[in-house]
Amino acid sequence: MSEHTHEHDHEHEHDHGHEHEHHHHETPENKEQVVALLDYTCKHNLAHADELPKLSDKLKSLGHEDAAGKVTEAAGFFAQGNEALGEALKLLKGNS
Repeated sequence: MSEHTHEHDHEHEHDHGHEHEHHHHETPENKEQVVALLDYTCKHNLAHADELPKLSDKLKSLGHEDAAGKVTEAAGFFAQGNEALGEALKLLKGNS
């Protein structure tokens, strides 16, 4: 896999009724930048994690039980990842 080495902004359209931009940044160079990026990532991920149960329910209503189960499974992974990122932020903010 090649490393993403340039900065660019692009928009993603989502089925939740609004558009927003995803910003890709160079690797943070200091602790403050890491904390800022982790904080942004946590908030961004939480917004998307909230969408997953709705998507799963929609898939079930459309008769796609297997896919709905995978989306529900992914929601659990999102929650675990977000929890770990939150713990990392607490550690970083507590150890200024």
